[in-house]
Amino acid sequence: MSTDSDPDLEAFLHIVHVSDMHCKGGASAIDLATEKKLRWTVRELRRLGRSAWADALEQRWENGLAGHDPLAHDRMCEFLSQFASHPQFAGVATWLLDTGDLSTLGDADSLHTALCWLNVYAAILNAAEVLVLHGNHDAWPGRFPLFAGDQEIHAQQLTLRQWLNKAWPDTSIQIAIPHCDAKLRLNAINSTTGNRIPNTLARGMVDLDPPWAAYVGRQQMTQLAAQTQQTFHPDGQTRDFRILALHHPVHYPPPRPSMQMSLRNDREVADALAAFSAQQRGLLAHLVLSGHTHASYPVLGALPPTSTGQRYLPLYEGQLQLIAGSLSQLPRYADRGKFEDEDFIPQQCQILTFFASPKSSRQGRLLMERRVVGRRGAGPYKFLAPPGRGSGIESVMWTY
Repeated sequence: MSTDSDPDLEAFLHIVHVSDMHCKGGASAIDLATEKKLRWTVRELRRLGRSAWADALEQRWENGLAGHDPLAHDRMCEFLSQFASHPQFAGVATWLLDTGDLSTLGDADSLHTALCWLNVYAAILNAAEVLVLHGNHDAWPGRFPLFAGDQEIHAQQLTLRQWLNKAWPDTSIQIAIPHCDAKLRLNAINSTTGNRIPNTLARGMVDLDPPWAAYVGRQQMTQLAAQTQQTFHPDGQTRDFRILALHHPVHYPPPRPSMQMSLRNDREVADALAAFSAQQRGLLAHLVLSGHTHASYPVLGALPPTSTGQRYLPLYEGQLQLIAGSLSQLPRYADRGKFEDEDFIPQQCQILTFFASPKSSRQGRLLMERRVVGRRGAGPYKFLAPPGRGSGIESVMWTY
């Protein structure tokens, strides 16, 4: 596989990036007590003249309770089968990345459903690597976190570590970049705290791991930098291309909400990523991959041609933030009614293909093609094209 823009570039990796499946298993219980409390809270906020707060809480509640589209999994399997067997894409190493919110409620049946789906996707793709993160919804203890107890929340954090068998940061995934000594590395950190109020507001925090054990926890950004230094090449010059995955975006698509949804310490994370450049071995993350917002970002047609073509504050020059939309969550009925069936695309993911140059030296160049995948109405998943374009391919070039 070569790219049309430069036939000298050689494809060496696909990353199939899915996120926010929001599975709701058939055994998930309806939490009547919590729903009644929340409805009472919404009524009281309105009575006290806090309608904006009531609307925000009600919307968060409705979004949080929505499960998966029952047709989505089969449609995704059909698409991935076509992708994996297509001559244009076959024969290239493939990784499967899920950036969290596997479930809606965090209950065992829903998590099991989501992980089974991912196992099927990995098998269809013959994925060489699979990386699964959890999101803020997975930290729900089977019900809306606002009314959950501390013991429930703590137990859910332990459950997630057992289900995913992970400690953060994870710096174990890598692949050699052809025609040079450098590697492409996929690292991951946890941005989900699980604390009651932040999680009710869907806010994130990159802090200690484990997040509940300050006396033994490791500061993730410090640990990520230390682990990355251990991968330095012995020649003192070769630099790797590094990707960072986390559930909450570091650069939140504007306008960034201040009191909900966003990463609370996004500036600190961005500064830590940039400070690593003092090692003169490149950036700690050239590319940041996230989910959480339920919408692909940048929007189709807005991907810059080079890594320095646009600033994604609070990230620094040469860094790009990409977000995958919700793979399978049902849209709110209020939102669904605003669109015609053929135009509405509630479910999306993205496929990133990386190309290397045969002329690469110690300081190489890397091209990434992004293809956004989505479902129109209730139809199959397909590659989407930017408005006014026949091709759905967008690309960005890095010098790393």
